[in-house]
Amino acid sequence: MDQKKTISSKITKKAWVIILLLFLLTVISNADKAIIGFASVPIMKELGLNPEQWGVVGSVFFLLYSLSAVLVGALADKIGTRKVIAGMAAIWAVVQFSTVFVSSFTYLLITRIILGAGEGPSYSLAMTAASKWLPKEKLGIGLTLVSIGGPLGVAISAPILMHLILNYGWRSAFVATGIVGAIWIVMWLWLAKEKAVSTVGQSDSKGDAVVTEAVLESKFTSVLFSKNFILIALCGFATYWSFTIGLNWLPNYLQNVRKLSPETLKIVVSLPWIMITISQIAFSTLSDRLFHKTKSVVKGRIFVLGPVLLAGAACYTLGTLVSSNIMAIALLSLGLTFGCITLVLGPAILVELVSKKHQGKIQGWFMALTSLGGIVGPYVTGHLVQHSSNPAAGFHHSFQVCGLILLVFGGLVWLAVRPKKSESGSQGLMTEKLSS
Repeated sequence: MDQKKTISSKITKKAWVIILLLFLLTVISNADKAIIGFASVPIMKELGLNPEQWGVVGSVFFLLYSLSAVLVGALADKIGTRKVIAGMAAIWAVVQFSTVFVSSFTYLLITRIILGAGEGPSYSLAMTAASKWLPKEKLGIGLTLVSIGGPLGVAISAPILMHLILNYGWRSAFVATGIVGAIWIVMWLWLAKEKAVSTVGQSDSKGDAVVTEAVLESKFTSVLFSKNFILIALCGFATYWSFTIGLNWLPNYLQNVRKLSPETLKIVVSLPWIMITISQIAFSTLSDRLFHKTKSVVKGRIFVLGPVLLAGAACYTLGTLVSSNIMAIALLSLGLTFGCITLVLGPAILVELVSKKHQGKIQGWFMALTSLGGIVGPYVTGHLVQHSSNPAAGFHHSFQVCGLILLVFGGLVWLAVRPKKSESGSQGLMTEKLSS
């Protein structure tokens, strides 16, 4: 029995291949997202856009993001994640190439809407595909290895894309990411395999029957509309508000308000994304250890998620109060860093809520609600920058609003999310009955 547990807790070689490919997918996805922030100054100048219009550019990316996440998540449950992910990545590559021809505000909006529709399901599908290959006690770190492709994608691509933008024009950066995306699709179709999902019930060592997949499936709607799921999704909303401000507005703030030189900017814009990578590995490892020790989603996941979001809120607020560039960059980077923790702990929690057969749907709904923060956050920031007494004041107000949202939702999750736990099965299967 102990030997079986030891074996089941290991990540297989096939799983490592999938994790690597999904990591690269997340790198490409976030590099695609980040370009718009890196190129904000030359694009705004060329197309004659004001801050409020640029806020719209950031928001429309998420216009179809939510709907796409839900619909494509359900489609993946039917035909498999492998095919759906390949089609999704193909859309990204086509849009990146087409952005080369952008010459107006309207055309730019259209490309962002289509790219958002294509990227809407990306994170949830990556989490779904990875979770099928991972043992439960490795979920935190396993999903983190996929998720860190996001911040690393920005950190790695930042100096390269900034170099292309500054030396060859902003369109060259879009061409480069389109080429990389096309290469990834070939690798995925060649190496990736679909993981079969078992739906057979098991018995634990005491002879008690494990809850079958059929029972779990009947719980899907109750989970979807439960207090606990909604609060976790609202944490995702706060995270994406913070995340998209970092992507769409932070480089602009550092260049136009903090007056960093292009050479310094190329280095500084990578800082928060490197910090996010380190923090996600650290906090997910801590969460896995607590989960392994306590067998509790609350103690192992929730009690990490809530405090970290509150720390992010404090850093955002303090970052607006200091005059030193170094301190402001450090604090705002920490705010963005801590605010992103839901991206790894949220999916890890959701794995406990419904059967594997419905993971595409539940992760899709999570991203749908989460991505609403990406619609609202960039526009609110643009509105505040446009209508405040000066850009600096507008940016500081927007960072404070973001901190407040992290504080409220992080605090609610920490205090109010209490799933009822039912432990059974030789592999420690836990069924969360989420009722308001």
